[in-house]
Amino acid sequence: MDYSKMQQLKDLDSDSTFELLVQCKDLSRTAAELTETLDQVFLHKQLKEVIECYYDLGRVKEVYEIFGGYVNRSFGVITEKDGVENTVFVRKYKKEIQEKEIQLEHSMITWAIENGFHIAAGLYAAKDGKTYVKITEGTGENAQDWFFAVYEYLDGEDKYTWVDNELTDKEYASCGEVIAELHNSVRDFDPGELERVEPKILELLRILPNDFKEWAALDVKNSFHDYYVKNLPRILEVTDSIVIPEEDQAKLLLNPIHCDYHPGNLKFEDETAVGIFDFDWSKIDIRVFEIGLSLVYFCSSWLAESDGVLHLDRCKIFLEAYQRKLKELGGLPPLNETELRYMPEMLNAGNIYLIFWCLRSYYDDLSLNVYEYLAYLSHQVKCMNWVEEHREEIMEMVRSI
Repeated sequence: MDYSKMQQLKDLDSDSTFELLVQCKDLSRTAAELTETLDQVFLHKQLKEVIECYYDLGRVKEVYEIFGGYVNRSFGVITEKDGVENTVFVRKYKKEIQEKEIQLEHSMITWAIENGFHIAAGLYAAKDGKTYVKITEGTGENAQDWFFAVYEYLDGEDKYTWVDNELTDKEYASCGEVIAELHNSVRDFDPGELERVEPKILELLRILPNDFKEWAALDVKNSFHDYYVKNLPRILEVTDSIVIPEEDQAKLLLNPIHCDYHPGNLKFEDETAVGIFDFDWSKIDIRVFEIGLSLVYFCSSWLAESDGVLHLDRCKIFLEAYQRKLKELGGLPPLNETELRYMPEMLNAGNIYLIFWCLRSYYDDLSLNVYEYLAYLSHQVKCMNWVEEHREEIMEMVRSI
């Protein structure tokens, strides 16, 4: 064979291969750092253009990203107009959001504030009068529409998150009062043709089993998927068990709800909730579902030794405050006998709802941290099982209110 016009393929020794591997890792690290820097520079420029071009808020002085959310990106922005500084909260919505969902959220917030609910973050109107701005990134096939909104920046302390929920008794009571005040302020809110794309909870529970089975059938090999598949039969069993006869459904009051009411979406001062935000999951649904979901958020333990346990003493404080505040306000009635009777079902509707969020988030983006989302999933499964095993104790607590 004539080798004169051929190139021999090299077989490197281990030292040479290791040196190339180190260089490759350095390049990868440099690329990651460059990507992060460019992302920050781009966002700063984009937010500056949004505020200075579309709003009458003056010039942008400083921009800070606020971490803690999972679907939207949030920023604290310092502006200056006529020599006066002001801090605003800016949200860049998730790309899947639909315009009518933003309109529903904003109109509900505005209605609540106009009807006396003053601890919600109000919205700044853009120059065109709308409470949001749509910006298109890229061109052609790479074009993507994004929505932005500018809110008042709420005073108070960010004390908790949705997984850090060890509040004081006074704070649990305050949070029960706040959601009562919100429900009461929006009781007459008419969304018109606006709606959230997601179905109401009782309809959603009938749809979810198909999604659950499709995710389980995916060819994913890791601890998250293994845990999910192992627990799928129990998840389906509990989901199917949440059945409310039509005659009782008619007694479950429909109301605008926040639908993401947890300690991380509140600000506190002197053991009192003084601010509430993140209304982007809001919709019209049975209000006892909001209460069940909220109790799971506020009162289920995330501590290692008691993970998933629902603290019924804390549930009682929250529920009593909710009922008492509605009686004081004299508008929206407190939870009725039928709503209270289905509290275990609504607690697990909340658990299933959060299991759905966890599964959808993870399987839509398999690059997410396996162990982080496994912790979320296992917590909700444990809480779901706890509720099923302690239904009588739950009803004893409800009857004691």
